[in-house]
Amino acid sequence: MKLPLSWLREFVQVDATAQQIADRLSIAGLVVENIEKIAPAFHGVVIAKVLEAGRHPNADRLRLCQVDTGAGGRFTVVCGAPNARSGITVAFAKVGAQLGTEPPLTAAIIRGVESDGMICSERELGLSAEHAGILELPADAPIGSDLASYLAMDDTVLDVEITPNRGDCLSILGLAREVAALFGVKLTIPRARLPKISGAPANPIAIDILAPDLCPRYAALAMAGIKIGPSPILIRRRLELCGMRPLSNVVDATNYVMLERGQPLHAFDLAKIAGGKIIVRRAGDNREFVTLDNVTRALAPDDLLIADAQKPLAIAGVMGGLNSEVSEATTSIVLESAFFDPISIAKTSRRLGLTSEASYRFARSIDRAGQAAGATRAGELVRQIARGKVSAPIVDLEPAAAPRREIALDLPAMAALLGVEIPATTAKARLVSIGCEVKAAGRGKFTVVAPPWRPDINEAADLAEEVARLGGLEDIPEALPPRVAAIAAANPEREFIAGTREVMLGAGLTEAMTLAFIAPADNALFGGIAPDATAVRVENPLSAELGELRLSLLPGLLAALRFNLNRQASAFGAFEIAKTFARLGDYTRERQVVAGVSYGPYAAATVGDKGLQAGFFAAKGILETYFAAMDLAARVEFRAINPAHAPFLHPARSAEILLDGEAAGYVGELHPREALRLDLGAPCAVFELDLEKFISYGFTPRKTIAPPPRFPAIRRDLALVVDRIFPAAMVARTVRDSTTSPLLENVEVFDVYEGQGIAPGRKSIALACLYRATDRTLTDAEVNRVHTALVEQARTRLGAELRQ
Repeated sequence: MKLPLSWLREFVQVDATAQQIADRLSIAGLVVENIEKIAPAFHGVVIAKVLEAGRHPNADRLRLCQVDTGAGGRFTVVCGAPNARSGITVAFAKVGAQLGTEPPLTAAIIRGVESDGMICSERELGLSAEHAGILELPADAPIGSDLASYLAMDDTVLDVEITPNRGDCLSILGLAREVAALFGVKLTIPRARLPKISGAPANPIAIDILAPDLCPRYAALAMAGIKIGPSPILIRRRLELCGMRPLSNVVDATNYVMLERGQPLHAFDLAKIAGGKIIVRRAGDNREFVTLDNVTRALAPDDLLIADAQKPLAIAGVMGGLNSEVSEATTSIVLESAFFDPISIAKTSRRLGLTSEASYRFARSIDRAGQAAGATRAGELVRQIARGKVSAPIVDLEPAAAPRREIALDLPAMAALLGVEIPATTAKARLVSIGCEVKAAGRGKFTVVAPPWRPDINEAADLAEEVARLGGLEDIPEALPPRVAAIAAANPEREFIAGTREVMLGAGLTEAMTLAFIAPADNALFGGIAPDATAVRVENPLSAELGELRLSLLPGLLAALRFNLNRQASAFGAFEIAKTFARLGDYTRERQVVAGVSYGPYAAATVGDKGLQAGFFAAKGILETYFAAMDLAARVEFRAINPAHAPFLHPARSAEILLDGEAAGYVGELHPREALRLDLGAPCAVFELDLEKFISYGFTPRKTIAPPPRFPAIRRDLALVVDRIFPAAMVARTVRDSTTSPLLENVEVFDVYEGQGIAPGRKSIALACLYRATDRTLTDAEVNRVHTALVEQARTRLGAELRQ
């Protein structure tokens, strides 16, 4: 928000420099980002009155003017401007005046007549590029006064950063309230007045609010006799200092009041309103609308419109329509001054990608009680600068009054919150200074009613913040909060997530964080762990490529893979622990998931070693390490996955992961088709687990490290021919369970064979059985006895044959 100090001082007289004002505002939470000093581009220019403007004796297109500068005397000036005429007030540059970078002005003889100065245009004064005529000043401008002082050219503008909760400070009046409260000075708000209607009043504009939840208050003022033209230089100058472009006197008046009072307004051409009635309603079936910028906007049914009986007139709080704009032919207008629901305006503005000064303020909430005053102030300006006359009494419609926000303030509780005790009289004075009504409610207690222009004050903590910042946060002593000896309750989910992260990092993967928004095409391909789930659509997506919430973490990780490969990375191994989102029937469910991607050399044992290439078995090994860390290896199994459930996986190099027989995830290499689409030149392994199925088991990392065994192990190999449908992991588990002897330490698969010498429908699985005792070296006889019994049990359970 741009704050010209010359405008500020119309509301508050404060004896402080620009830097002191900026410092106090910044300490109070309204950070001043820049202080810009504005200097005039001219010197020696005064306000003068043209007494006579006659024909030049030697030139048809020149005028010979007699200019009065009051006590400064009268001068003869030759002027060629078409609007030079008797009685107007002008800017007069005397001999010796400096205009921009030009040399000082001297007397000149023009067509035989000496000209003792110059009547200036806006371009010659550096005010604008306008050069069609001389600058006309208001008739009441003080003759003989310095023009730079009159136009407040020697000014200072503060650039104030306004936080989203302080919409009340998006105006000169709002910032003046802050300055008055911070410096303890009086705030003066000039009261706007409209003259009484002369003659019989016309029928007032009719208002019908059909959406009171989105528009709880609407005021309108009808005016006639409008003469559209440029605004006076003072108004245009202030608009430009605040970063707005002047357009016409009526539009400038509405923008001026918005900057001054914080109340956005809009002017409709009354002749273009069918039936003289304004209807505030939702868009409904009116799904297209042409705004003032001549762009057709696609509307949502719940967007709020200002309409008449036949057509929409404006997108409420955002932008007016081309079909009701004020033009040069306008002679009667309706000034709209309303309060719109901030959330509704913010959603409409964001979805349409259309932000205006009005929508910016409405979305941050404005003064709930300032609509009639805003319309009156705008009407006053229109009457002064556009010759407007009030044709009917102002209409101020409020279906339901705003509730009073009464807040109980306990001073001891506030002191505990702030860390410093504020005297009751001081606290009350500070709250009153920002417009609160404060009444005593017992010892150390107040009942406070927040002002309507401060929607951010809703509870005692908000009041405590106001009391603290108005006094200066530097007055609060620096102190650590009191120590409270407390042990936080155990959080199994947090511990489980931390343990999962620890294992994945230990397995050589890097943690990544990706966006939860993805393209619909990615959701269609990567359906996640729940194949029957449907995606959750985003109502206001940032782009078409981010239109849905993710069903799986893999699209984000694969995008990160491509990002790294495009920057000459040769390998990529990453995991992510985050939530996926799916719609199951009428409900949306969030699911905690861990997913990983491995591509290129996975790990190198020594410098120069090519390392283990990423693939199905490397990814499976990472997961087996994870399950072992959770002590769940015996409860997890891998089995062939249904290709329809994961079409993005290689059909022969993928597996479904079961926990106690229930599907809990998948692992595998990307399908060659997907690898080609992603331009991958090597196998890429992926996995995804539903952590919610594992979390109930907790995380049990090994707290001790077992020393290496003292005695050697004895290995016995076993080759079993079994049915082809038996998974190797199931065979190894069955063999392991075939004996209760403590001597069997481990059973590992080291070969699976199908082909010559093996009957059709059968396969050979080779197992390495390790035997070890903790207190001695085993003998062959001991191992043979246990191994023979194990083989017989395994053959019986599996219906297997020994391969010779």
